[in-house]
Amino acid sequence: MPAMFLAYGIAAACWHAQRTGRGQFVDVAMVDAVLAVCERMVFQYSTTAQAPGPEGNGHPLLCPFGLFPASDGFISLGVPNDRFWQLLVARMGNPPWAGDARFATNELRVRHRAEVEQAVGAWTVRHTKRALAEMLGGEVPFGPVFDAADIFDDPHFRIRGMLVEAEQPGAARALTIAGSPVRMSATPGGVRHRAPMIGEHTDRTLADLGFDAAEIAALRADGVVQ
Repeated sequence: MPAMFLAYGIAAACWHAQRTGRGQFVDVAMVDAVLAVCERMVFQYSTTAQAPGPEGNGHPLLCPFGLFPASDGFISLGVPNDRFWQLLVARMGNPPWAGDARFATNELRVRHRAEVEQAVGAWTVRHTKRALAEMLGGEVPFGPVFDAADIFDDPHFRIRGMLVEAEQPGAARALTIAGSPVRMSATPGGVRHRAPMIGEHTDRTLADLGFDAAEIAALRADGVVQ
């Protein structure tokens, strides 16, 4: 999280520098970044003076919203408003309980959370994650819960280049590492090789910087570089 916010800060500082000619210091603390993504806790406590505690699998203000069982694992399902509730129950085939007056609005569903979650879960558990994706994906906020084996089996990550095989010292075969999620049309990035071992590229890097062999040897002898 701090790295993400720092990237935003650097981009904003560069934008400012391009227009004013003046640079600035960008300061991002790790704990500050974490608090920034937990902002609901801050204004909730400010409003009620009550510290929120553990909330389990759901959302305190929305229902249904959380993890639900599938026949082969779990899915994450979010219904942020009544419009999405109508889409959800339509995809479920408009079961009779969906017309219950207690479920008519999000506020009412939150009051009757146990009944709503039981009914939705009883439907989701009858289907696989893939089948639920076909029924709900693109319409209702949804995502399958993947473990590592699911990630390796899903074609999306291969097509997007997010599973990259790289030679690793000491390993009998190439190992898979995570690729870069940033896609750029003009300057495409990606993982092309493994990370270097300590000191592996020292000579080449120093030579690129203008050091000759004798200077590099002296630096090594003095313990400045490895």
